[in-house]
Amino acid sequence: MKKLEGNKLVALIISAGMTTTFLAACSINTDKLGQGISDLGNAFINETETEQTINSAPSETATETTVIEETTTTESTPAPTATPTPTLPPQRVDYSNYTEINLSDTFTVSLESFAEVGYVEGKDFILTKFEGNRFVVTKAANETVMNSINLIVDGFYKEAEGAHDRVYGKAKAEYALKGSIEEPYTVLCDFQYTVNGRVLSVLMVYEITGPENKTVIDFASFDMISGQYITFNSICKDPAGLENALRAGLANSLKIQPKPSVDVTNATEGFTAETTAATSETTLTAKTIEAKDFDAIYLAPGPATSEPANNNFATLYGVIDGKVYSAVIDMNAYKDFLNRYGQSIFFS
Repeated sequence: MKKLEGNKLVALIISAGMTTTFLAACSINTDKLGQGISDLGNAFINETETEQTINSAPSETATETTVIEETTTTESTPAPTATPTPTLPPQRVDYSNYTEINLSDTFTVSLESFAEVGYVEGKDFILTKFEGNRFVVTKAANETVMNSINLIVDGFYKEAEGAHDRVYGKAKAEYALKGSIEEPYTVLCDFQYTVNGRVLSVLMVYEITGPENKTVIDFASFDMISGQYITFNSICKDPAGLENALRAGLANSLKIQPKPSVDVTNATEGFTAETTAATSETTLTAKTIEAKDFDAIYLAPGPATSEPANNNFATLYGVIDGKVYSAVIDMNAYKDFLNRYGQSIFFS
């Protein structure tokens, strides 16, 4: 239904009332009637205005408070992107301008003889003797190797020197108690070396004789280029197999060597003395040396001299009860035992 506005409704009511009044043909006080209609119209007008006022009143709207939080954003630096390296096609290497470098194993070996005598203080009475030679390497291209060898051989010399100091103290104490000694002590220190153009090997021996008898033996072998300390483990594929083969080879070599000329009164060095009562003649019988008799085996590349020689040869040392036996051997007979490094030492 269409709703009529306030003024139009009042006009319509007034018109309807006037028509009704006339139709009834009644005697009515028109002033009162007009006043009543006027009041009624005002009432409708006031009500309409009130309704409009109420309807047009602004509605309360909830106030929304927006809190803006400031967030500090740290801008991270992006990681640099690696530039891909292009794959170049294989190229042929030109060796025409390469320079060949010759490694040098130049060095000098010096042996210096010495002799010292220990006397009773204030008297010309000998208690001990200390003699032999000292070994030193100089002018080596590889100073590190040179220093290592000198430390080893000098340490061995000092050990022999300490042995002399010890027996000198014993002899001095014996003289103080008895006024004499049974016999002087002698300490002999000796170094033997071999070279093959690359490897230097040193056999070190000191021996105490007199009232006390003792022999100490040591061995060292160095690659003068690389500084490698050479052992059976470093030069061969089968260390135990090589050692057994060398033992047998040295034993066989000693059997076929000519017998040395030995004084009957000094029948030592592998010989036993037998005396026949009827003739009072002494016969020398050579002791047969077996491979198992050696207490130690040492392999020294090169001959037992300082002169240049073929690399294929080596000096083989065997020790039995403090005695040193040696023979020069051809390493071609033992080549199958050697690894690549061992073959480079003996066959380069």
